[in-house]
Amino acid sequence: MTAFPDLLASVRPSNPLAESIEYRTLVSEYESGREATKQKRLFPKRSFPLKYKNITVANARILWQFFMSRRGKHLPFNFFHPFEAVYVGEYVGTADGATAIYNMPSKLASGYTVYVGGVAKASGVDYTFTAEGGEDGADKITFAAPPAAGQHITCDFSGRLKVRCKFGEDVMNFETFYNRLVTTGLTLKGQLNA
Repeated sequence: MTAFPDLLASVRPSNPLAESIEYRTLVSEYESGREATKQKRLFPKRSFPLKYKNITVANARILWQFFMSRRGKHLPFNFFHPFEAVYVGEYVGTADGATAIYNMPSKLASGYTVYVGGVAKASGVDYTFTAEGGEDGADKITFAAPPAAGQHITCDFSGRLKVRCKFGEDVMNFETFYNRLVTTGLTLKGQLNA
């Protein structure tokens, strides 16, 4: 995977990001007026417009080259949220019974707790944590023994959230790209973290 260029040293995006959360729920209405719902997605997808008020043309070109390398909305990438926050119940992965190493949905996390099947695991006993040791600089956990197949692995933490996403647009020229960066924002469509 490839990470979105981190321009934090030179320019910061608008704070806060106008993040939207998407769950997938099926709703069936019966003639009696009763409703039945079924949750199709256990964990949310996040999307947001990425907006830079004071970005230079040179920095915008760095992002433009990245947009072109991802071929618009074709290829996914990892985006690290530029502002730290507290996150609860973030999806890490679904165990297959053989994998012991997982990329966390975080960067430079602190105060983290890892859960397997909803049960908290002990750091240093059940798993080890490596800050920025995973893919694209994400944090990484290594379990002492692979969790049982089918178990959802989640975590709580403080830090920067990793969002696996794609660009929301496919057709664009540099002038439109730059204009969106400084006015309405460039849409990043979230996917399930992996």
